[in-house]
Amino acid sequence: MLINDPIDFCPAAAAAAEIIRLESVVDHVARLITEAEVAREPVLLVQLTTLSDDLLLAADEARDRLAHVEAVSAAGALAQLLAAIRDTRIRDDAELNRAKDLEAKAVRFLVEANLYDAQVCKTLSGSKLGGRMHVQVRREPMQLIS
Repeated sequence: MLINDPIDFCPAAAAAAEIIRLESVVDHVARLITEAEVAREPVLLVQLTTLSDDLLLAADEARDRLAHVEAVSAAGALAQLLAAIRDTRIRDDAELNRAKDLEAKAVRFLVEANLYDAQVCKTLSGSKLGGRMHVQVRREPMQLIS
């Protein structure tokens, strides 16, 4: 069986997809909260706020899972790099530590897959890890088929 969708086999891509789904529902609930405030529905407002809080906690748990799984596809590694950028911008100690873990896992996959470019990663993340990792990418010589 051929799997074409990286989410089907990459735990990091699957965790990132879950985060995206949860955050889209959070956005929708935020719009509903605004409507409940305008309609002056205090019971509905409390219920929607509770739902939003639960969804935000679930998204944070999914971010933790993303930091603990290994990427097995470029899509998963890029999802980890993007999550690291997001966590770096939060400026909280826990998120900064998670960002370091995410970036290290992503860089490890990219190096092993011969896809790592230190300058590009440093530019994207703005972190020091991209600059410290001066890894020579091993490229196999191309063989000509005659």
